[in-house]
Amino acid sequence: MGGFVGKLGPAVGYHWRGKWCLRALPAKVHNPRTAAQQAHRMRFREMVQLAGRFRVAVNTGLHQLACEHGMTECNMFVHRNHRLLGADGLDYSRLEVSHGPVAPVAFAPAEIDGQMVLRVAFEKNPLRQRADGDDRVVLFIYCVDHQMGIRTQAVERRSGRVEVALPSQWRGTELHIYGFVEDRAGRASRTLYVSQALPAGDGTDRQGEPKATEIPEKQIIVQYETGVDKQHNPEDSDTQLPGADGGGGAGGPAAAAGGGGAGLFGR
Repeated sequence: MGGFVGKLGPAVGYHWRGKWCLRALPAKVHNPRTAAQQAHRMRFREMVQLAGRFRVAVNTGLHQLACEHGMTECNMFVHRNHRLLGADGLDYSRLEVSHGPVAPVAFAPAEIDGQMVLRVAFEKNPLRQRADGDDRVVLFIYCVDHQMGIRTQAVERRSGRVEVALPSQWRGTELHIYGFVEDRAGRASRTLYVSQALPAGDGTDRQGEPKATEIPEKQIIVQYETGVDKQHNPEDSDTQLPGADGGGGAGGPAAAAGGGGAGLFGR
């Protein structure tokens, strides 16, 4: 028949991962349209829209996991994050944009200057796991007010630093920053969430954490996908990465430290 998209009689055609596919329409759909059902559909629709805005990040961050489960990357994003959208809104600090076995990095507090350039240093391998220096560190910055995000150009793990010029119209808006690591095989690390950037020249953030150059090597702050900070001593060989699932964009590099869901400016 060749490829087609949309409904044709009792079938629906669509294109998925380079292949034309065909599936049957259900003979009967039970749709009571209750208030609870309509609310659930609205939340699901919002997550699907958000997945589209995060596409440039999840296309790599969730690619391997999506392939293993026979899903698209955006569907995997919705599957892993839809529970975070409740009646009180979305918990951005727990969104998951990546998942995998690659060793993470640890981001130091970020700085932003008057030209809207965001800079951050990171500890290359805080847990002393097996890691390659040419692993790529990626950041995704999402602007809530403009409902758009940018994915930074990947920098090598060995570089230890990343920076990105933010759009000038983002000044004073609520930003959320996510980071992860990719290896040469296309695998990813878990998502690291960071919020709150330091103004240029300030030595501490709002919680008094030191700047990147002042973080002690043997007690680095590791930010996991849950948004909870955990201190780790590399000499403690029994420490393991947390196994719980957590929650988790385009342009140049960025990141920052801190937990919670606070925005980048004005909170």
